[in-house]
Amino acid sequence: MEASNTEDLTTLKIVANSISDSVYNINSEQRKALHIAAVFVNNFVNHLYFIGNQICEDNNVPFEILHPIIKETASKIETLSPFDAQTGPAKRNDTKTLKKHEAMLTKNQKEIYKLLTQSIYNTYGKKL
Repeated sequence: MEASNTEDLTTLKIVANSISDSVYNINSEQRKALHIAAVFVNNFVNHLYFIGNQICEDNNVPFEILHPIIKETASKIETLSPFDAQTGPAKRNDTKTLKKHEAMLTKNQKEIYKLLTQSIYNTYGKKL
């Protein structure tokens, strides 16, 4: 929530608290940052689901097989930080698996895979 004066902020708090238990005071710059963060955790993640679905379809695998791991990943960050919840071949520096994966991907998928892999490497102190 943000308002230009105290009276408006008080009114907003009353309304907001009547419809939600999660109400936060944030300024305009924080709202902009929140929107960017939301794009990463929602829009980009959804696009990754789309790519995963394409890979499943291309290999005659039902996407629904991934539902449990999707749910597990989402629920993990309720008890762990995203940093601590990270798993996978990029974090383990499993170059053999990474190369196998890359060989199976389309050009666009491979670019995204490499970019995300590099970001994970950078986050966990590893270099390609």
